[in-house]
Amino acid sequence: MRIPAAAISVPLVVVLFASSASVAADRTDFSGTYTLRGGKGASKLNKRDSSTLRVIQTEATIEIAKAVEGKQNVNRFQLDGSEGEYNNSGGQKGVGKARFKGKTLVLDTLVTARPLPAGPDIQIHTRERWELSSDSKTLTIRSDVDFPNSLVPDFQLIQPWSEVYTRN
Repeated sequence: MRIPAAAISVPLVVVLFASSASVAADRTDFSGTYTLRGGKGASKLNKRDSSTLRVIQTEATIEIAKAVEGKQNVNRFQLDGSEGEYNNSGGQKGVGKARFKGKTLVLDTLVTARPLPAGPDIQIHTRERWELSSDSKTLTIRSDVDFPNSLVPDFQLIQPWSEVYTRN
């Protein structure tokens, strides 16, 4: 007895759709607006510092608008881990990529800067790990910076830091 191809393909499509929906459901949705409440490590806050995040997340992208003391910086990342344009808050251009590792969002950015006019170019690699609390009210961003083309490898010039935001 032969089973018609349509009888096999319909259940297969349902299984594939259900498994892709399950993977998407495992992702944390960071969409919303957040206000900076505190920090640890290199990110010690002044009482006058104010920072907000506006996050718009779709299935394929995440757009992050960060405003610090009224100055806004917007970046959009593909969530498939591919590289795209990135601009840091200081105006330097580079590349950035985003991916999920479980429920944690990982953002990697690489910017090349020249701090001294006659000095060499320096690469600045930043990795942010975003985690949302189980009640979705607290966003913690842990950041690490390294300098891949440094003359002193593995020297940590900037200590890791964390920022804690509350959802508005």
